[in-house]
Amino acid sequence: MGLFDKIFNKKKKVVDFPPKPKWKPNLPINLNLILEKSKYYTGEKLQLAVFEFGTIIIFSERVTDIISSALQTLDKIYNFHPDFNPREMDDGNYLIEYSQPAFTIVFKDEIEKYWSYIDENHLDGICTDEVLINGNGEHNVFDKIGKICLYGRSKMFMDAQNPKVVLTFDNLNK
Repeated sequence: MGLFDKIFNKKKKVVDFPPKPKWKPNLPINLNLILEKSKYYTGEKLQLAVFEFGTIIIFSERVTDIISSALQTLDKIYNFHPDFNPREMDDGNYLIEYSQPAFTIVFKDEIEKYWSYIDENHLDGICTDEVLINGNGEHNVFDKIGKICLYGRSKMFMDAQNPKVVLTFDNLNK
């Protein structure tokens, strides 16, 4: 502690970096369906890696080591600012896109079945000291799509904190 800290009994705030949300969704995850939908959304034209909690990394250009490259990409999202952008797909599912070539899928059926859980917990999906501004300029006020995004992004954070690639797809190797 510095001299002024001792005099004024101030304690330094410990910065938790990268910031993470409290929310760790515990709903069932169908990794095979995630892989199938990812292949559908990308036209089966890209290499893919699926992490344990459903985060998908895509590669538009061939990589020789999908797992290592996926870990590097997820680390770039996690250690930067994990901005996100929702995209409603033609089948009613939501793709939560990140700053790197990656996304999380939140299924339409999942939203309908677990809406009360998502609605009740979405604010725990905000990271420490994070302020998110919606399209109306409001801070940390979320409509249905915003709540869905926080749910999907929370799963990405779980993957980033303990990354495990569980499925891959390599259509470029043919």
